Amino acid sequence: MISLSVCIPIFRSDVRKLVLNLLDQIKRIDTAQIEIVLIDDASGDPYPKLNSFTDSLVKTIHLDQNIGRAQIRNLFLQYTASKYLLFLDGDSTVLNEKFLFNYIQSLAQQKVPVLVGASCYQKERPAANYLLRWRYSTQRESLNFEQRLLKKEAGFKTNNFVIERDVLERIPFEEKLTGYGHEDTLFGVALSTAAIPVSHIDNPVWNLNLDDNATFLLKTDEALQNLLWINDNRFTQALLSHNQLLATYLQLESKWVGRFLLQFVQLVNPLLKRILQTGIAPLRLFDIYRLGRLSTIRKQR
Repeated sequence: MISLSVCIPIFRSDVRKLVLNLLDQIKRIDTAQIEIVLIDDASGDPYPKLNSFTDSLVKTIHLDQNIGRAQIRNLFLQYTASKYLLFLDGDSTVLNEKFLFNYIQSLAQQKVPVLVGASCYQKERPAANYLLRWRYSTQRESLNFEQRLLKKEAGFKTNNFVIERDVLERIPFEEKLTGYGHEDTLFGVALSTAAIPVSHIDNPVWNLNLDDNATFLLKTDEALQNLLWINDNRFTQALLSHNQLLATYLQLESKWVGRFLLQFVQLVNPLLKRILQTGIAPLRLFDIYRLGRLSTIRKQR
């Protein structure tokens, strides 16, 4: 019988609806042993009381200090014993009543070390103050099943995937990455380097909580900090195939014309930021802005 632990890291998220939905699904599956494990990353009040569950299938751990997105995922190994771990973000929404069944069925049919279900975002255009994140997510991150099959390892995301516990034990998340972003990029590169095959399933979760434009730009800076750390400390050629932005930046940096262009972008970046905050700018402008921020952040390191 397949054993599966649903692992949900929490940081200031209300996971009650998600957990209750999953519990209902678990109780309709008799072909697998499934539990839910929650680790709260020092969210603070009111989240410990808010995310309180009495069901024996739910195990909750509260951390006194925040340890970040990478280390908390590794920590689930200490609180689970299942062969498979299903990682879901705390702000995920499950709309498919057969979500867990689809994973169990797929795992029963084939032995796979990593199985990605991916995520979807709302189709309705949000208010302008949320457009930047929505556009980036729907046009760049939320690939459909057919698109993911064409390039299975690129753009690896950790918000909805199953992994064998022994694979995670051998290839843990990089715990030196403590801020927001690109711990999943590096993990995807590590899987590729170790020749661990990544399989896909048409079984997405929904991400219905969008960051506003200003918040997303702040998170973008954090992610770029992490991307530069990866480049400086864990660089491999495989990294460039996993992240086109970094590949473009390094290519520009290698030529005097490219360096001149990056300097110009740095000068106009304050203007680009104001335009991006309106939400009406095309994503190409966001790409240019990020190239300029990479240059500025690298100089400040």
